[in-house]
Amino acid sequence: MHTGSLMKRRAALLACEESFTVADRDVLPDTENGRIEFKNTPQWQQAYADIKSVLATREHIPNKQERKAIRQARARQGK
Repeated sequence: MHTGSLMKRRAALLACEESFTVADRDVLPDTENGRIEFKNTPQWQQAYADIKSVLATREHIPNKQERKAIRQARARQGK
């Protein structure tokens, strides 16, 4: 799976609510639809662990702030 897709999946998992008791809902969610809605479920924990294990095998690509710091450090060394 593409790293960008994994990161989008990770963001979607992190956006889930902590639990039904904390959620502002009146009706229990439909658990048969395959959607993961709460972080305190075994499905969420397994999906997040799977994503983390796949991402751990990928090369680190610096984000915008890290690239900026690298450029600035190189510029200071060159002067």
